[in-house]
Amino acid sequence: MKLALAVFAFILPAPALAQCAITEPLLAQAYPNAQQSENGLLVKGGDFERSIQPDDVVCKAWPWRPELMLAAVPLLEAKPADEGSNKGDVEILVTDRAGKPLARRLEPGMAFSDAIRFSDMGLDTARYDVTEGLRAFGLRTTQYGSSRVNPYNEQALWLYTFDKGRIERVLDGLIVERGNGENDGNCQGEMTTVKRTVTLGPKTSARYRALEVEQTETLATSKPTADDCQTDERPGKTTRLDLTYDKGRYRLQGKVDELFSTIEIGER
Repeated sequence: MKLALAVFAFILPAPALAQCAITEPLLAQAYPNAQQSENGLLVKGGDFERSIQPDDVVCKAWPWRPELMLAAVPLLEAKPADEGSNKGDVEILVTDRAGKPLARRLEPGMAFSDAIRFSDMGLDTARYDVTEGLRAFGLRTTQYGSSRVNPYNEQALWLYTFDKGRIERVLDGLIVERGNGENDGNCQGEMTTVKRTVTLGPKTSARYRALEVEQTETLATSKPTADDCQTDERPGKTTRLDLTYDKGRYRLQGKVDELFSTIEIGER
């Protein structure tokens, strides 16, 4: 039987809320040399001085391994050199229930912001049983554009495995929801929304199960009326794609535009 994995509702920018019950012990053990400042916790080292806002840290118990916690920590440039641009990394951690790190993986550039702003993230513990005895966990990142007349937003799914003490990324930011369009800044314009759901398919030659992706599109057209702004939605085509595991990553055979996130991960 195929296992359908529901896509979370799209998250627009919102005021920060505490998203991790063990933030304090987790940060104390993961970054013991961090210094408290008016910009949050300062972490030295790397190409730039980074800060952590504790309210931005997300963590979640892992139902598949109840003795473990999953966490993601945004490390943002403390003093951006360029106005409107902000460097930023994300560190993925697997910890014990008290927040002691057991494994960690730095994703350089994942939280970078310029015209497209890094907004939010959340952990996904659905049953991504990618191969026998190995379940992946997900990180969902949200970005949005700063242009009012050319709006853009996306939510992307990144999958990771934890095996033999190492965290490995196996899916590179599949966009599960995207909206982009053009308008006159008032009412008239168009917006295309793409949504994707992921289903675990059969095992492939690499012994990993394929990821079957169903994509739907909706076109929304807005125009002014006598005393209102009227929006009409028209469903578009449905497309099905298969991602297969090859050389450590889920990949698509062939090319599909805008399948993966605009986020570019640098070298660790």
